[in-house]
Amino acid sequence: RAQNCALETSGAHTGETAVSMIASLGCEYVLLGHSERRSIYGETEADINAKVHLCLGCEGHPNLGVILCVGETEEEYDAGLLRSIVDVQINKGLADVNQRDLGRIVIAYEPVWAIGTGKVATPEQAQIAHDAVRQTLAGMFGDNASERVRIQYGGSVTPDSIDSLMIMPDVDGALVGGASL
Repeated sequence: RAQNCALETSGAHTGETAVSMIASLGCEYVLLGHSERRSIYGETEADINAKVHLCLGCEGHPNLGVILCVGETEEEYDAGLLRSIVDVQINKGLADVNQRDLGRIVIAYEPVWAIGTGKVATPEQAQIAHDAVRQTLAGMFGDNASERVRIQYGGSVTPDSIDSLMIMPDVDGALVGGASL
């Protein structure tokens, strides 16, 4: 998978990787909306949505899958904003996406407070978040469609935490970062 893609499809954009280049390398999925892209590079919800549409093949571009990252900061979590944060990120990130494209979309719930910190959400915390994601998807696309979307957990997954996370009903897999090295 690719970890990002450019907003531009052609022209001189040194350091950027166009979706056509990603597809030509045989990648099948592009990771979009990661918290580091949002916070360090200033990617907006509109940027993320535009990239989602480029990857899905709108306007004749390659048909790539999308792993859309969503998640809240520790301050947002402590303030009880988890549901509203992931709701906004999903609604804006998947705005105007056709239901037929849901099979190529994976949602990765990554609590920002757990990325690279060694902190891991408890299985119950992960389930609550994944349920919030599933409810948002159901509101956008219907219950049946929401059940077909894979939701992965991606907050400092380790060999010690994986088994207890995978038994949760709405945790469909893991997006593993540093622990995969």
